Amino acid sequence: MKKTLILILITAGLMVTLLATINTDPAEGTTTVGKNMGFQLDCNNFASANWYWGDGTSLLGVADDLSWRYHTYRNPGTYTVHMHRSNQYYPNYCNGANPDEYRTVTILENRTISASIANPYAGQAVTFTATNFNTPGNITWNMGDGTVYTGRGATISHVFAKSGTFTVRAFDWNGDTKTTPVSMTIAVGEAVRMITYAPAMPRVDQEVAIQAVNFKSGSIKWNFGDGTQPQIYSAAVAHRYQNPGTFTISALEEGLPRVTRPINILPENRALSVSAQEARVDEPLTFTALNFRGPLVLWDFGDGNTVAGPITVTHAYKAPGNYTVTARDENGASAKRFQATISVLGICDQVNVEIAEITLDNGKYYKVVPKNSKAIRAQLRMKMRGTGIVSGFWIVDGQPSYFFNETVYQGQIKSIFTPEIPGLPVFDPGMHTITLQLTRPENERVVFPTLRYFVLPYENVIAVLAPKDGAIIKEDEVPAFSWERALGGSYYQIAFSNSLFPLLRNDADVTWRECPERTSYTPDAEAWGAVQRDQWTYWKVRAVDSTGNSLAESGVQEIKIIIPGARVGVRKITDMDGRAIPIGSGFTASRAEQLMIQGSLTYPAAAEYLILRVYAGEDMVDQLLFRDIRKDEVRLFETSVPNRDRESLVTFQVLKSSSPSVLVGYEELRLKKN
Repeated sequence: MKKTLILILITAGLMVTLLATINTDPAEGTTTVGKNMGFQLDCNNFASANWYWGDGTSLLGVADDLSWRYHTYRNPGTYTVHMHRSNQYYPNYCNGANPDEYRTVTILENRTISASIANPYAGQAVTFTATNFNTPGNITWNMGDGTVYTGRGATISHVFAKSGTFTVRAFDWNGDTKTTPVSMTIAVGEAVRMITYAPAMPRVDQEVAIQAVNFKSGSIKWNFGDGTQPQIYSAAVAHRYQNPGTFTISALEEGLPRVTRPINILPENRALSVSAQEARVDEPLTFTALNFRGPLVLWDFGDGNTVAGPITVTHAYKAPGNYTVTARDENGASAKRFQATISVLGICDQVNVEIAEITLDNGKYYKVVPKNSKAIRAQLRMKMRGTGIVSGFWIVDGQPSYFFNETVYQGQIKSIFTPEIPGLPVFDPGMHTITLQLTRPENERVVFPTLRYFVLPYENVIAVLAPKDGAIIKEDEVPAFSWERALGGSYYQIAFSNSLFPLLRNDADVTWRECPERTSYTPDAEAWGAVQRDQWTYWKVRAVDSTGNSLAESGVQEIKIIIPGARVGVRKITDMDGRAIPIGSGFTASRAEQLMIQGSLTYPAAAEYLILRVYAGEDMVDQLLFRDIRKDEVRLFETSVPNRDRESLVTFQVLKSSSPSVLVGYEELRLKKN
């Protein structure tokens, strides 16, 4: 702050007169609305003084102490500050002949208001924002169309009912309308006539709510573009499209241009699932209406029983026969019928094999076990038509063994295991075989494959930690292979093979790679590149002692490396009532038993069609077909998955159909049941 003193010297009497000056802070005498400005008279030859700020306010009777006096201007402009002194002590000191001092100050405007839409139309919501206001929590808004909002915040939304030019004014200082407002002019155009619809991604036979917005008439000629007859309706209508595709909705009111809007109808994704196509009398069957929209399903079981119930119901038939089950969505409001045929059979002695398979207890046709292991069994899983006796025997290393005689029931899965005592032979190292022969039913000849298990020459086995057996791995995500230590192992080696038997037999041409980290191995570029893509690769680990002798091995594990050209993204997850569920970075948690997933599929090239398979755990719950794929085109899909386990894994696999099909995309979603 600069003080200016002017000295006038009169040489005759050496009298000095000091002229008074009003100092300001800021020194240049300029500030903005709402900011304090300081004032000071640099001479104090008076007992008291009055300050007049030039805006109608004043400060009276201030003391003679050279103190700074502060004042806040509420409105922009140029003001003359007047300071009047009284009871001056020295008439010739500080320009004593004149008790009044003046100073001009400038107050600038730094407050603004802005609109979210520069040129809105009538009926459209506009958000106004006040910036740099001094009381942002208490503003009076005058919208210029007769609407006044008091005691509002710095942001407000308003809809102009009519077109025109309006001056919007915002009053600061707790909404004091006596102050100068901050204003802006906004031009509001005529209301835009348009068509809206919901939901955003409707499917076949789903009710679409269609609205004519800003139309002047309540009598509108609607054409839904799907071949149905045009009709006169009100501004709000509902329509169901019975075929997928893109259609053009048009709305015409008399004397005005026609308004159109395209709508894309997604394919039907609802289906009826049955727990079994055949059952016995009084055997409960489970029926599930997949992807139904609710709130209830109208069920007709074909035996005279109907019910409006949830998407999953159970029912038992009281008499044998063939029945047609019908499910209609939205408690019957949907005209589309989803049907399934059920055969209910009575008890009979004649049984026929419908499905039969044999595996080892790991679910595969091969296994590696240590010498004297008790952790190996074979199992027969079968489903029979009819109820009766099934007999047969296991053939181990070419010799009949383990005869069985079991009762099987119509429609049920029956599992028959080799006995634990005596178990399968595991004393002699090397390859062993096992198969099965049925002796009853006698009228059917079933040929089973041969299973193989390899017995190691030692009793030690290495437990594999990662990756999991059967893992599908993207080419650019090189995994770390890891396992537990084996007793006595000095160092470890890992081997990969594109076929199974070289690893099972430990052929001489198998390449063993050293593992410097002992219990883990990350392939380098050369090793990773040697593994073939898009087919199953087999690997195992062995422990070697200090003399170079192998003393333990792991079982043979499987992995498949894919080149993931397709990208699968999860956009939204909801429960069956449409409530959004946050997508977690590790797990997505929800209490809902069934979840709806909306996602997208993108492929970097053109394709005649792609297949998206959705798995919940090991079970495939949905399969979607995408035709005529264009390069980098984003295709949307919707599917539902169960969420019944505490933790579960949903996988998305994209197949490009050729001979054979190639896995070109893979994504995982982890669920947690709250």
